[in-house]
Amino acid sequence: MMRSLLFLFLLTISSRLHAQQILIKNVTVIDGHAAVAPQIASVLIRNGVIHRIYAKPPRNVSNTEVIDGSGKFLTPGLTDAHVHLATVVDEDNRKARLQTDSIMGNMVRHGITTVRDMAGNAPYLASCRDDVRSGKTVGPDIFYSAQFAGPGYFDLIRRSGRDGELGNSAWYKAIMPGMDVNAAIREAKAAGVTGIKIYADLDAQLIHDITIAAHKAGLKAWSHAAVFPSKPSSVAAAGVNTMSHANDFAFQQLPGDTLEIGKAWQALYKKTFRLDTLVQIRLLQEMARKGIFLDPTVFHAENNKMRSAVIVTSLAHEQGVKIVTGTDWIYPNTGEVPLLQEMLVLQQKCGLSAAEVIQASTLNSAQVIGLRDRGLVRQGMRADLLLLSSNPIVDLRALFQPVQVFLKGKTVL
Repeated sequence: MMRSLLFLFLLTISSRLHAQQILIKNVTVIDGHAAVAPQIASVLIRNGVIHRIYAKPPRNVSNTEVIDGSGKFLTPGLTDAHVHLATVVDEDNRKARLQTDSIMGNMVRHGITTVRDMAGNAPYLASCRDDVRSGKTVGPDIFYSAQFAGPGYFDLIRRSGRDGELGNSAWYKAIMPGMDVNAAIREAKAAGVTGIKIYADLDAQLIHDITIAAHKAGLKAWSHAAVFPSKPSSVAAAGVNTMSHANDFAFQQLPGDTLEIGKAWQALYKKTFRLDTLVQIRLLQEMARKGIFLDPTVFHAENNKMRSAVIVTSLAHEQGVKIVTGTDWIYPNTGEVPLLQEMLVLQQKCGLSAAEVIQASTLNSAQVIGLRDRGLVRQGMRADLLLLSSNPIVDLRALFQPVQVFLKGKTVL
């Protein structure tokens, strides 16, 4: 009797495990790598990962939800590699979470399954991340940074009305010569960060020290292109993992070894300013050689009349620099998301093909975070996937109107 009951119990558990399978059959797979041509295949998802990809649909797959993908397209989920979900958090935590949860839900509805947050309240972001991963909240998988800058930067921010933790917490840290950078990195890592955002008011030696310490601790070094007073060449020389804001590369050609922030911006906005492409190419070639990603934020730049961003991004693409898609833009609770605009600018003005833009927002943006488990529709990859009714290589807008969104193999839309 006991043996029979045990058999039935194990059979029930086995059925539940197998029922977690989803087969998307006869779908056009867009791999995520621009060099891989789309192909019709059947994709089997099991326990949150892509278990197998078949050239022809298997005949006998029991306890499996079958989705007919005929005439549809399957892509990796999208990543916005530059968001700010918790830069300013309402003191009423419940009110803040309602707002953030609504924003994250809108991201997922529009195909965004992973985000890299580039400076915000770490405990708040950890709470959002954990709620998403537990299934309590629908949202993208969140990876976040600690912001390191010189004390002068944080003093400036406090004078503008913000105070409290700025410069004194593990995630907003004032760094100055002589301090224990390794200890600051350990504190940031304990706060759950994936990378250190190297931001402002740091000299070349400190940028180098932060980068080395971050890598030693298993963290990424994510930097602004210009870390005043340091030029972009100092950032690239340090060997950071990514440089943000293509427009800031223009500061490299200004005279002198360092930059004065006010004068530098005045020079860029003069009508007489002309971008020196030879200077840019030398810098971009160094980035390509070192494998440093570019987070260009071209949509943001275009909206702020920063005309150098498109040119620098085009040159970066020509020189083989890997480009990621980050917006650095305010996200709405409903309606169109800014990642679409970033991707359209990359295609329409920066010379990337639609397939290359898709790679920038899937494979490249996963890699800049240090993720090797997503960004491609391949066996063994995490099943963060978009099922689309039309071909995104024909029109990128299709990515943002998914028929179904899968987060770790579970249908959320």
